[in-house]
Amino acid sequence: MIQLSESDYLAEGLARTCYFHPENENLCIKIGKPDVEVSHLYKEINYYKKINKKDASKFDYPFYAMYHGTIETNLGEGFVYDLVRDETSQEVSKTLIDYIRMKDSPIDDSVFDTSLKKLQDQMIKYKVFASDLRPRNLCCKILKDGSVEMIIVDGIGHRDFLPLGDWFHCFAKQKVERRFQKIALSSVLDHRQMLRQKYNEDV
Repeated sequence: MIQLSESDYLAEGLARTCYFHPENENLCIKIGKPDVEVSHLYKEINYYKKINKKDASKFDYPFYAMYHGTIETNLGEGFVYDLVRDETSQEVSKTLIDYIRMKDSPIDDSVFDTSLKKLQDQMIKYKVFASDLRPRNLCCKILKDGSVEMIIVDGIGHRDFLPLGDWFHCFAKQKVERRFQKIALSSVLDHRQMLRQKYNEDV
């Protein structure tokens, strides 16, 4: 059994709390929150099991955190995933929303825009969807050449009763493009303007 403590805490979302894996610096462990139904957690896990069958060697880069199964912890059942770290520093990669809210980001918006387009293209090509696609669920892995790989770390999957996007390229393209448009994520500038107008954020 893996023992987790407050010192292992990394971050949290609406449904799960994320911890550093105490025995592997390249993995993290997500624990479902007490008020979240187990069935909700396993919907995402089942989707991960499905897409993890895809041949990641064909990807331009691994654009979603790989799922590595469950383990027992002192806090309950844990779900193990890749932990995204920058190549330049080996620090845990910041999310896109971290950079958007940064007053003086060290990375130009154009770099993120290129990464977002590449992410969108891969999601369409390999038919991988995210029902909760938003900047807080996208880690920005900084590479040694200064480029950025955008990696989905949460909110993956879909709830389509008839999953046409899983089968046909044209439906996959429509689904992914609609999701990016819905949250104004065609560019960092678009999303920043949306945050200002809709949420009055000073970004």
